Amino acid sequence: MREVEPIKTLFNLPIRVLNKIFKQGTTYFYVRTPFHFFCAYLYSFWIGLISSKRDVMIVQGFSYPLHNGKNLQIVIGDWPSEYLFEKFLMRKPSRSEQKSIDRENAVIEAADAVITFFPNVREYMLKKYKNPSIYCFGNVINTDEDVILPASIQERKLNSKRFLFVGQPFYLTGALELVEAVKNLRQQGFLCHVDIVGIHHSLIGVKYEWLTVHGYLDKGRPEEKQKYYELLSNARLFVNTTPGWSGFQALLEAMYFHTPILVRPNDILSSYFSNLKNAGYILVEDGPDLKSLLAKSLIDDVSYQQMSDAARKAAESSTWSNFTTELVALIK
Repeated sequence: MREVEPIKTLFNLPIRVLNKIFKQGTTYFYVRTPFHFFCAYLYSFWIGLISSKRDVMIVQGFSYPLHNGKNLQIVIGDWPSEYLFEKFLMRKPSRSEQKSIDRENAVIEAADAVITFFPNVREYMLKKYKNPSIYCFGNVINTDEDVILPASIQERKLNSKRFLFVGQPFYLTGALELVEAVKNLRQQGFLCHVDIVGIHHSLIGVKYEWLTVHGYLDKGRPEEKQKYYELLSNARLFVNTTPGWSGFQALLEAMYFHTPILVRPNDILSSYFSNLKNAGYILVEDGPDLKSLLAKSLIDDVSYQQMSDAARKAAESSTWSNFTTELVALIK
């Protein structure tokens, strides 16, 4: 169901320029266009022609084809666009965006089953849609099978003073907040370090000897993959305090590496982890500020060790093995 090239690139490029220069903020990329939905429909129709009726079509994402009338269809995704606009963008969609949402909603209603990775999104969708076959089997840790946690990982973390931020430019607010807090901490004598992954140094805009901006690290490149997992293994905390969202996949992987987290509360985290405060520090408006929480993580080793254990325990059930076991049972 891949988007058709080079049409995708030619369509998206001017949209990205408009968003960057004029701050348009539109989400109307190629994947939302009627032409994309039509092409996806042709793929789906072709699959129906060449397949057995016993075959099941599993589609990742909601901006894809309607049920082809022959194969059972399971749609899997984080959340539909309607949720994106209501909960994250917090604005009304444009006319073109709304038409795309309507097409997505038709896909969801027609599917034999819909699977989301987040419990609160499932609750939202069950209220929003007539389709009762909406499920959540948890999320999955995107760590390759050949990656082995160092035997000394917890000892490394106890001796570490490195705070790790992972996120795209969308999370720039959280990265800058961390840099400023550590700047103040160092003035008080805490010799801590910040590693930032996923954001280019030009966006950070400052340079310090205790700040390393790694940019995007591609796990498809062995040397960059090794660097990323070294950073995870040596991080004292995973920190992303961007309001509303914390980069769930990176956060979950960090927790799997015994890394306590420091985040602002949000619906997805509180619904996914039954006792989030055991696995890290929560930055709330009427509580200690970011600088105080960072300092506490460096001082209180006993509490830190407990959080490290809790973070690993909270993440370790989120495996592809568990997810696919549930998926196979659903298909049967």
